[in-house]
Amino acid sequence: MERIKLQHPLAGNNAVSTAALRTDFSAAAKGQDLGQTSWKVQRRHECSPLSGRIQSLLEAMTGDPCFVRRGVLLEHAPGTLNPVTWLDCLAVTPFGVFVVDQYDWTGTVTRSSSEEEVVLHEKPGVVSIQTSPLRRAKPALRYLRSVVGHCGCPVESIAVFADSSCTLDPALPVNLLQAIELRHFMRSRLNQFRDSHARFAAAANIAANLQSRTADWGEGG
Repeated sequence: MERIKLQHPLAGNNAVSTAALRTDFSAAAKGQDLGQTSWKVQRRHECSPLSGRIQSLLEAMTGDPCFVRRGVLLEHAPGTLNPVTWLDCLAVTPFGVFVVDQYDWTGTVTRSSSEEEVVLHEKPGVVSIQTSPLRRAKPALRYLRSVVGHCGCPVESIAVFADSSCTLDPALPVNLLQAIELRHFMRSRLNQFRDSHARFAAAANIAANLQSRTADWGEGG
């Protein structure tokens, strides 16, 4: 059985090469790296159905303004070797801020012996050990919580497996889900927030604050 370990955020069947994404994203944010700029345009296009779905379900669910951006670059660690984090989608709602990354894997995803990893069974005889999507999102979550934590606004990450042929082990964390499960997940988070009797956040103010702190605020709609 072939076992490989990949570190790329989008590793799997349709992954871009790891070397390509080691280029500093801050250059692409300023339009200085044409290769990375092209990748950003392509990735935002690929995530457009996901961001549109999130926007529609949030608006129908809350009746309040929600802000969904795709292809956001957070400069979470300036001055370090990896200063910028890419987010496929960022949803700012009155009941929480959600980092949503799309995974285009096929096969079956199961738990690993380590909480930091998952196992991707791509096809018979081929198993790849992947860093958990939730582990990959931790730098972004730490940064966002430092920015919006004073608002009492929950911050979570979600990994959406967009390919309908990708099967998820029920034992995986609930934040790893398929696109058809998004509405149920968001509804459960909304109900949890209501039950906490916390005050709903001003999503427009939070979005404006985050926009002022991002290397690239991405695209909406």
